Amino acid sequence: MEATRIAVRFFKESGRKGVVLNTASVGGLMPLSIMESYGTTKAALIFFTATCKSLAPQIRVNAVAPYFADTPLVANNRLVQSYPLVRQLGLMKPEKVIKTMVKAIGDESLAGDTLMVAMGAVPEKLTFYDSISLHVTSYIARGTVNRYATAVSSYFARALDSILGYVRKPVPLKQSQE
Repeated sequence: MEATRIAVRFFKESGRKGVVLNTASVGGLMPLSIMESYGTTKAALIFFTATCKSLAPQIRVNAVAPYFADTPLVANNRLVQSYPLVRQLGLMKPEKVIKTMVKAIGDESLAGDTLMVAMGAVPEKLTFYDSISLHVTSYIARGTVNRYATAVSSYFARALDSILGYVRKPVPLKQSQE
């Protein structure tokens, strides 16, 4: 987030247009019991990216949220390798993440957006944050905090189900070799 702030300051002071790309993770969209702090910071980065939408069109800030990619950092991490979803699906090719990053930088219709990318699936723009913002505004305006909490909890449960389906659906399970 600090790097984003520095880049935004540079673009504003120089009067230049620019794009900042943050690297989030699906770990910021669903709870991963093996990496609680990691997931929490990635979720914060996704929300931070969304708040930068107001900087557009001069400065566009976007993020990508990839599934586990086959990089040395991930491939050599025993904790990640032990995660059930990784054992079932394997790792995603880094090229898919790179293509999504290029799209997030080059697509001028994207500002404050996060593109989620998983194996075998088309990168998908996250939209549930906009819906949550509308719910929050509506409930605060009406002063119905309890209803707000219930609705947000329900909305996050549905969003999580959708994300899990997206991550799991496109790739057949690996056959065990016995």
